[in-house]
Amino acid sequence: MEKFSDTESSVREQRIDYVNVRWDQLYHLEKESGERALHYLIMTNAGGAIATLSFLGASDAALSLSAAKIALLLFIIGVLLVGVSTAKSFHYMSNLFESYIKGVNDYFSDKKSWDELYNEDVERSINDIWSYIFPYASFSCFIFGCISGSYALFSGT
Repeated sequence: MEKFSDTESSVREQRIDYVNVRWDQLYHLEKESGERALHYLIMTNAGGAIATLSFLGASDAALSLSAAKIALLLFIIGVLLVGVSTAKSFHYMSNLFESYIKGVNDYFSDKKSWDELYNEDVERSINDIWSYIFPYASFSCFIFGCISGSYALFSGT
């Protein structure tokens, strides 16, 4: 278990370069996730509000279509699930970055070996099942919302 202070100078420089590259990568992932979340939320909320207001304003008969109401509910749930997924992704990336900073500091202060730092980073980088459930559930809401909306459009119920 080689500590930072025990590492040969040339290897130490390579590891510092690796730490800097990884740090930069994680920072940009965190930043992109936050920007994507804000952009997505602005676009979906504004688009949904405009589409709903246009539809309701164009047809009073649409209010009596239960399948249209179900479609709207599914689209809203889908939007919420994507919002949850995006927020979860942001927090996951933020945790990766913060944990990596702590691990690097522990490595530089000889509290951890290089192998420990690297292995912990690899372990943290594994997605959990919720990283897949939220987006796929949202996509399912979209599909079933389209089906329900199509049914309402063609059957008139």
